[in-house]
Amino acid sequence: MDVSEVVAAHYGSGDLTSAILRALDEAGVDTTRLAVGDLGALDQLHAGFAAATRVVLEHLGVVEGTRLLDVGCGLGGASRMAAHEFGAIVTGFDLTPQFVAAATELTARMGLADRVELQVAPGDHLPLADGSRDAAMMIHVGMNLPDKRAVFAEVRRVLRPGGIFAVYDQMRVGPGALTFPQPWADGVGSSFVESPDQYAEHLAAAGFTVLATVDRTPEVLGPPPPSAGGLTPAVVLGRGFVDRLRNTEADIAKGRLGAVLVTARVE
Repeated sequence: MDVSEVVAAHYGSGDLTSAILRALDEAGVDTTRLAVGDLGALDQLHAGFAAATRVVLEHLGVVEGTRLLDVGCGLGGASRMAAHEFGAIVTGFDLTPQFVAAATELTARMGLADRVELQVAPGDHLPLADGSRDAAMMIHVGMNLPDKRAVFAEVRRVLRPGGIFAVYDQMRVGPGALTFPQPWADGVGSSFVESPDQYAEHLAAAGFTVLATVDRTPEVLGPPPPSAGGLTPAVVLGRGFVDRLRNTEADIAKGRLGAVLVTARVE
């Protein structure tokens, strides 16, 4: 089993669509008329949750009609926010079929299928034309990417000249072995955490100019935001998510990990 298969298996198990809809029903949410905010902490599973996504989109300068690429779209929460709040036209890709199936169903139930298209595809082989997107984002995906440079080169191909790419990941900010399991990996075999300097090197090699690197760790620490009926990320990632998150928090406290946002431009 190669890394991409390990990653897909890590995130996708069972009928995720039914599990999410059942949890929403039990929480008293009308699943026939979903709103973007109904899913709370379920569809934006990264440090800072929806508030952090909003910061990413603001750094990208997303406005009405922006053609946005979402690399590693997961359950589509960031894509739907970009479409609903900012007016973007979004194309998202993810390795995990269960995520994409659930994301597509949720998007349709929110009435956003005309603005958000989600597909299964690896980040280094995107079925998009050269220069066909204005901006791109990758949120908490790089920790699972052994070859970031190949993915960044593919994003560079798809973006138009002057296009902006925002990468928001857990990055290595200090020495020391990470504590496993983490939310993104059971062990070192599928964890590829790198430093902001390494990200900058990969971006430059792919043809980007780094504009800014911001450690947002202090702003995004804390529990998930409250959601209807007490829904938590465990609905998606299982009951072990809390212990995994504690390991991330411990490594952050020890100065090993940080939630870092890097923006870069195609020249």
